[in-house]
Amino acid sequence: MLCEPGISKQDTTDFLRIIGESIKTFRSVITDISVIAKVESDMAITENVNLDELIDNIEWSLKDQIANSGVKIIRKFKVKNIVFSKKNMRSILFNLISNAIKFRSQLPPVIKINTFKENDSYIITVEDNGQGIPKAAMEKIFDLYGRLHQDIEGTGVGLYLAKKIINAAAGTITVESQPGTGTKFCISLTQGKINRESQI
Repeated sequence: MLCEPGISKQDTTDFLRIIGESIKTFRSVITDISVIAKVESDMAITENVNLDELIDNIEWSLKDQIANSGVKIIRKFKVKNIVFSKKNMRSILFNLISNAIKFRSQLPPVIKINTFKENDSYIITVEDNGQGIPKAAMEKIFDLYGRLHQDIEGTGVGLYLAKKIINAAAGTITVESQPGTGTKFCISLTQGKINRESQI
C-alpha cells in the first residue's frame, strides 16, 4: 500500500505514525489486562499491613515527584495496622497519592492521609488541595480508561483497579471533590469481611 503510485512521503509518514500509535495502544491494553489479572490473583493473600511503613515506602518511591512539587504529606493515623493484601493496598495508596501530586493546583500542595475506626469499619482517607474534579466527570473516574486529563501521561486503569480491589474485599471507595478546592477519597473496609472474602 505504501509503495502504490500517488502515495506521498507525507502520507507515508502519517500512515506510519498511525500504525505506531496503534501498536503502542495495543501494548498498553495488553499490559493493563496482565496487571488486572495479577491483582486478582493477589486478592486472596492477606497479611498484617503496617500503614506507616507502607506510606514510607510510597514516599521513597515518589521522592523525586515530592521534591519537585514541594508537596507536604500529613499523616494522622488512629489505626496503623490493617489486614489486607500488602501489594494491593500499596497499589491503591500509591495511585491516590501520585494522582494528588500530579493534579496539584497553584497552591502549595498538601496531602492529608487519615485512618480511623468507625463502628466495625476501618476508614482510610486521602485528601488533597489540588485541581479538583468537575461534577460532570465524577461518574467516570472509576471507569476503565476513564481519564479526566488527556494531556497527562497514563491510561486511567489506576482508579478502576483501586475500586475493583476494594469492592472484592467487600469494601467501598467514594470521592468528594470541588474544582479548584481539592479531592477527598474515602476507603471503608470491614476486617471480618476481608478475612471471609479471602477464604472464598
